Amino acid sequence: MKKIIAWLEKHNLLNLPSLIIAISFVFFVILIIALLNVNDKDSNNIYVTENAELRTGPSPVYPELNKVHQGQNFNKVSEQGKWIQVESSNGKEKGWIAGWHTNLNIKSDANPNKKPLKKKTIVLDPGHGGSDEGASSNTNKKSKEKTYTLKTAKELKKLLEKKGATVTMTRNSDTYVSLDDRNIKGDAYISIHNDALKSDKANGSTVYWFKQNQQTLAQTLNASLQKKALLTNKGARQQNYQVLRQTDIPAVLIEMGYISNPTDENMIKDRLHRQIVERGIVDGLETYFSG
Repeated sequence: MKKIIAWLEKHNLLNLPSLIIAISFVFFVILIIALLNVNDKDSNNIYVTENAELRTGPSPVYPELNKVHQGQNFNKVSEQGKWIQVESSNGKEKGWIAGWHTNLNIKSDANPNKKPLKKKTIVLDPGHGGSDEGASSNTNKKSKEKTYTLKTAKELKKLLEKKGATVTMTRNSDTYVSLDDRNIKGDAYISIHNDALKSDKANGSTVYWFKQNQQTLAQTLNASLQKKALLTNKGARQQNYQVLRQTDIPAVLIEMGYISNPTDENMIKDRLHRQIVERGIVDGLETYFSG
């Protein structure tokens, strides 16, 4: 206390007017510092703190729209996890940017040692099986959906386990499993199928979701598949399938090509192409669980 009084006397601050001015100055400095360091996360105006990219969706697996540069200003439209949807003031630029490239004080996901699938339980549901053959091709190859959904699931299981995930299968062999018995809990659920129509013209892959907590997983996996697979991408769509409806966990049903289309059938049967698709799913799951 004596040191404080001595300091005040030295700077002639013991008289009331001088003391008021000194205290006001201290509060002013504190206010300026607070304003400069405020987290603008709730502000609609943000600026880019380093060169980055705008993407079509809220993760790095989505295609890049264009580059953005340090100092650019945007209006915040929405946010999802650590990603911010932004729009330029003139409306010409709109997309998603990682929050750690902005002034929002969001920590980066970039961690080369991070293993997002470690200790995650992934449920793989190979569609059909046993007496339920699913769809089949119209070519002389007579490919059956139940055969290739199981092949895909087994191959995918090995890739996921290498990443540290625990994988549960709804079936491990050519056996019939009811839809009710396919309701197994985990951190994510992937039901694997092949599409078919009477016409052999339809082609492509589709990722289906039903509940709102499934949409992000579907969009992330679809974007990842779009980057890798040769199948025509038909997007992520909402559909009332029982395997999606009966579970409360993030779940998707992936139609990995039309087995009724000769070109898609060849890709479904080709192990190398299946591996490309499977790696796309693994990449998408890593991105999803990194958020």
